[in-house]
Amino acid sequence: MLRQPAPVPGPAYKGSLSGSQFLSMCRAIRSGLPAQRYRHVLGVARTAARLAHRHGASPEKARIAALLHDIARGWPAAQLKAYARKHGLPVTPADETSPVLLHAAVGAEVARTEFGIEDEEVLGAIRRHTIALPGMTPLEKILYIADAVEPSRTYPERTKLAALGNESLDKGLLACLKSSLTYLMSREVPIDPGALALYNQLVGRREAAL
Repeated sequence: MLRQPAPVPGPAYKGSLSGSQFLSMCRAIRSGLPAQRYRHVLGVARTAARLAHRHGASPEKARIAALLHDIARGWPAAQLKAYARKHGLPVTPADETSPVLLHAAVGAEVARTEFGIEDEEVLGAIRRHTIALPGMTPLEKILYIADAVEPSRTYPERTKLAALGNESLDKGLLACLKSSLTYLMSREVPIDPGALALYNQLVGRREAAL
């Protein structure tokens, strides 16, 4: 059983945190994550905040969503499924096959119940950071890209994808999504139809803009 983070005391998050609240959140998150995962989370938070600043979104919301996005990433499959069912979260056939996918929805619920996050924009970004789908908000795109390109990632395309994300959220999203789809296809893993629909949508927009 993975260590559970300690709840963060204080008022629910509705748009801003004091310095002491932010530090309390960081300490609680660190207490529930292995050191390597926490380093990744910090990298995502810094990258997401920079992308938000560049693209006119809230750096604070981006930072908070990033800090909490992997809060349940290391939970065992049984724990993820049990938590999801206990809290009324959908468990799809894909989740049954790959329970790690549940860490996004479970993480959003942990953020809400244990950390007092009530901002739906932040919760949505956490909830949707694993599978890119049509209709993503700017903050959701930012977290998806930041998760893929933060500096501790070492795959060859990382720098190129990060540059595209700096240029345009849609360009960065398309590049990160294409990289993810290529990886999944190489492993012959089923692909969410929504992710394919988003890929087609983004390619269509790009072609229309030429």
